Formats: sequence, C-alpha cells, structure tokens
Amino acid sequence: MPFDKIKHGRSKHISNYGGVGSLIETTDNSIIIETFDEWGYNELNEKLAHYIIKDDRLLQRLKNRFQNLKHLVAIPTDRDSFLHNVRPKANYFPKWFYCTHCNRFAPYSEWKKRWTASGKKTDFFNPPKCSNKDCKENHLEQIRFVMTCSNGHIHDLPWEFWNNRLPTDRSQQDDDENENKNEKSNGPQLDFSKRCCDNQDLIYKISRENTELSGIWVECKNCKKKANLKGIFNFEQLCLGKKYWLKPDNGKFHEENCDAKTSVKLKTSNSVYYSNSLGSLYIPEQQNPLSTEIRIDIDNLVVKQKYSNEQIVELICDLKGVQKELVEQYLETGDIKYIPDNIYRETEYKYFLEKGQPDNKQIKFRVIDCSEQINGFSKLVKIDKLKKTTVQTSFTRNEPIDVDSILQNQNEYEYTVQRQSVSKNNFETKTLPALESYGEGILFVLDKQKLEQWEQQQEVIERTEKIKSNAQNADWKSHQIIAKSLTSRKVLIHTLSHLLMRELEYVCGYPASSLSERLYVSETMHGFLISAFDGTDGYLGGLSNLCNDIENLNNIISSAIFRATDCSSDPICIESEGQGVGQLNLAACHSCTLTPETTCELSNLYLDRKLIVNKDYGFFNSLLD
Repeated sequence: MPFDKIKHGRSKHISNYGGVGSLIETTDNSIIIETFDEWGYNELNEKLAHYIIKDDRLLQRLKNRFQNLKHLVAIPTDRDSFLHNVRPKANYFPKWFYCTHCNRFAPYSEWKKRWTASGKKTDFFNPPKCSNKDCKENHLEQIRFVMTCSNGHIHDLPWEFWNNRLPTDRSQQDDDENENKNEKSNGPQLDFSKRCCDNQDLIYKISRENTELSGIWVECKNCKKKANLKGIFNFEQLCLGKKYWLKPDNGKFHEENCDAKTSVKLKTSNSVYYSNSLGSLYIPEQQNPLSTEIRIDIDNLVVKQKYSNEQIVELICDLKGVQKELVEQYLETGDIKYIPDNIYRETEYKYFLEKGQPDNKQIKFRVIDCSEQINGFSKLVKIDKLKKTTVQTSFTRNEPIDVDSILQNQNEYEYTVQRQSVSKNNFETKTLPALESYGEGILFVLDKQKLEQWEQQQEVIERTEKIKSNAQNADWKSHQIIAKSLTSRKVLIHTLSHLLMRELEYVCGYPASSLSERLYVSETMHGFLISAFDGTDGYLGGLSNLCNDIENLNNIISSAIFRATDCSSDPICIESEGQGVGQLNLAACHSCTLTPETTCELSNLYLDRKLIVNKDYGFFNSLLD
C-alpha cells in the first residue's frame, strides 16, 4: 500500500476525529489508519526507548481496563521514519474507485491487477490510476459512501450487486408514485444470490444535469443492467464484521461475528468515527523516576520468566545501582480500582493550588490570590510550563461515549455502541499510542462562597433542570448520561470558559482553535484551565504572561462578560428554551458562545450565558450594574 509517510502531523493521529480506525482525507484519497501494532513498535528495546512516554499516574489509571499495559508509546514524527523505520501505517478506504474518463468502476484490488496485467510497475500505481491507454493514467476517484454499524465496523456498500434488484425493490420509483409519501421510503432491495451477469463490467456515471442521487448510477457494460443511487441512505444490511484497520492476512481482512445492521453515511461524516481518548496533566509527585532504559530491562527479565520478582529486584539494583523501592514499585501488581474522571482531575486541581513549584522544573507554575482584584474569582494559577499526555484507548462509530465509560468494564457499560480496541491484542495489549505535549495556561478558580450562594437561587436551578429535561429526549445515550450529573455550577463554569476563550481571540489575537479547556467541577472543585500547547499559534508564552498584569486580565474578563450580554441572534438566542444538538444549549449559539469543537471538552453543549449575564440571577450581575 502507498503509505510510506502520512504527512498529517502527530496530533492528527490522536484527536477527537483521528486515530486508529479513522478515515483521514489525504491529497490523493481517504485512508484508514491501521492498528499501531504495525507501526514498528513490535520490539520495545533500547533503540526505541525514547518513544516511551513516562506518566505513571495515567498508566496506573489505564491498568483498570488494560491489565497487561506496560508502556505508552509516542506517535512517530517524519524524522523517526528515517531513523528507526517507525511510522503510522494505513490502507485505502473505501476500496471502490472509478475512472472519471472511461467511467469504469471496480475495487482497488481489481484496478491493481489491471495495472500489472498491462505491464506497468506497481511502484507507479499509487495513487491509483487507470491502465486504459485512452485514459492516459488518469487518477481514479474514490467512492464517497461507506456503511458503519453500532459495533464499530465499517464496510463498502455491495456495489457488485447494486444494479441487481429484487422484484420488491421500489427505490427507483419517482416520489409521486409512492402511495404513502409521509412514510420513510425503503432502501434499495438487492438480489445477493448472484451478480447481474457472469461477465460483469461495471461503470459509475454522474449526470451533469441531475445533481440529485438519482443522477448517479451503476451500470454493467455487458448486460446493460443499471440502477441509480436514489434511496442509498435508507439502505441496510447485516454487518459483515470486517476490521479494515487491522493488517490483512494473505490479502484478507479480519472478520468477527456481528449481528448489527449497517447504516450508510458519507465517508466525511463526523459519525463515522469517535476517538475514545483520555488526557492527563503531568504531576511530578506520582511518578516513578526509573529511566525508560531500566524499565525495558525489567520488562525483558519478566518476559523471560526465568526470575522471580525478588531476583529481578536484586539484579537491577546490582547492575544499575537504583533504589530497591523504585524497582519494587514498578513491579507491583495489586488490585487496580476504577478511578472516575472527576476524582482523577481533582489530583491535578489540588496539586496546582496546594503544592509549590517542583525542583525538577518539568512543570512550572505560581498561585496568585486575585480575590480583591477580579470580581467573582478567588485565585489564578499562572502555569508557564505544562505537560499533557493524551492516550487513545479505543473508538466507536455512529455515536460517542462519555469519558467515564471509556474504561468501564462491559457489565457496567450502558451503551449499545461497542468500543473497538486500537490494538490487535484488544484489551490485553502491553502498549497504547499516546501524544505528549508541552504548553502553558491559566487555571481560573471561582469564589467558592459567592458560587455556593449563587447556585441556590431557584431561577438558576430551573434553567439547569431545563437542560437536563431536554437531555432525556436526546438521541444519543452519552447526552443522557452526562446530563444526569449536570449541575448549575458546571454549566456556569463551562460557559465562562467559552466566553473567555472567545475574548482572548478578540482582544489578544489567539486563534480560538489554538486554545483548549479543561474543566474542574465538583462539590470540591470550581475552576477551569485554559491552555495552549506546542504546535499551535497560541503557544508563544503570552497566555500565561497575562497573569503578570492582573488589572489587564480583569479588563479582559470584564470585556468577555459585557460582550456576552449581546448576541446578533438576540432576542431569539437569549430567550431560547433549547438549541443546538439535542436542545442541550439554552442562551448559547455560534454568534456568542460556541467555540471550535477541538477546544471544547463537551462538544459545544451544556452552555447558557444567561446564567452569567442575567440582571436578576446572573453570576456577574453586580458587575453589569
């Protein structure tokens, strides 16, 4: 396959919409990222020691689901590809292509056979080209439809049977011929018992006059049977259970039994893929200082199964001169308890507020008391150096899942959509792909006393209950689960985070897409972190330096509050009883509150600026007076 290098940056491979199993659009065609087991990490030896990301706090949390997990390994760069032959692998998907010159329509394997049969070298086949002399090696177009199922599989449509319809098929009829116009029309009914003819030769044609799906059709040049694509999004069939993100064996892709039905989507649709990733801020106190080289030595001794743990401790201590307690801690395997996301974040929150600057300077921060200078806030944490690790554990298709369900055991899992692992070893994998980023940020902490008084107001409670009520009728289970624990405090802090990110774009010139939020909300937490990481336009040192001038920062916050009082969609927006996906936003729209989805932890949902700016019960109503 053609993917010696995939030039999309490391962050693309672990993001909300990218990672193992995702479809990535390239300059040529779309590709599906293969499981990271094939990227070159098969043998984690000294040569590859520098790929290991050390974050023992995150590693310990992941072991609840991945009991054999030993290492988090970094996404390779282009330079790594040359030095160690470590690079992401992928293959073309969808598999069907057509030539825009001769209209011939066939799967990738068939196009490749025709190319070699014409005497051409396979080295020059990628990106796929037509071997027909008249087409002059015209680049092929990839079909843009795929099928997905709730169990996480993805397939091509059965194009070889598309023009072979059953007598019961009604999808080719005009709309005015349907008896029940209000009912959902049935999808195409295909005859899977045979192809249209013994010598099938398909073409894929697009009408220049008819821009609808009925203007695209599949036809056999041999028997002249044809059918258009009308009703394609209503087509369903039982899933075949293929895993195109696993390396094929002898040309065949892995399959598993699946009883789910597939649904048709455009390959660029967001619902084709949802990455289940976890982020963690580095906390020095909960880290084992053993080097990656020593860790690999210990792992190799364990794999050999020749030595007991006591013997391994003695050998490593004698050879490497490290403390006995550190080796014992690394080898320790006790009962790993599930850690809810809020409990995990509370460790970060308390560390930044209660601890001092660590000696190793891997992170750098300072707490600032701003209770007398900024209305509604008690503290700021100026974070000049911040380290974040993002690890992908699995993925789903059709709909996302909430953060707390990513590591849950199957008997506690509430969703119909199933998680697919990013490793061929499933949950027995010893390694997971991760991304380590350095950045800066500001942790904003709200005034606890004022917050507790504010959230007791009846109007505030009723607005939050309105969002929770809307969530009960939402299509996605994740919205219902998140809304169960939704509080007024969370809606307020989340909305305030968005307003400040938008204000930093207006006033300071930071692109909103370069910023990200991390919410700290519970009975004991009442803050949010706005950060920028390497590789973005915001990571220039200027974000954390805003804390050097508290008066200026106060002006920025005040400006964000005043700007939120007015929206170009008012009064419709400010009086809204529900808008956005699932009606899960109240007074919040693209004109006033929403940010790029890559910056938001909650998919631009659970927002209401009225809780901030309302003159009767808004958190900052005294500022507006």
